[in-house]
Amino acid sequence: MKGEIRATLSAVAAAAMLVACASKEPATSKPADAITQDDTSAEYQRLADNANQQLTCKRQTVLGTRVPTVVCVTQDELKAQRERSDEAMHDIQANESMRQAMPDRPPPPPSPSPRQ
Repeated sequence: MKGEIRATLSAVAAAAMLVACASKEPATSKPADAITQDDTSAEYQRLADNANQQLTCKRQTVLGTRVPTVVCVTQDELKAQRERSDEAMHDIQANESMRQAMPDRPPPPPSPSPRQ
């Protein structure tokens, strides 16, 4: 029984591999050195542009509601959000150090010296 199943699975896997190989397009007749630098850089640029246009989606609950919504942004938008967040954190940290240098209230007046 196990031998029959194993033989059947092997035959199906071999058939799938043969079909996959047979369905590929024939190799181009261009020699390998015919691909120019311009073709390569154009392909790279197309891939880079495509990668920047891919969406990243996540569930977020909007402030004041309990209903999560799906928010999708591109990689460029996500990068811009991170840069703005980093700038805001830098500003907050810079203002905090200035606040610590300046007291919130003036120092108390000196206590009166006892009369003699």
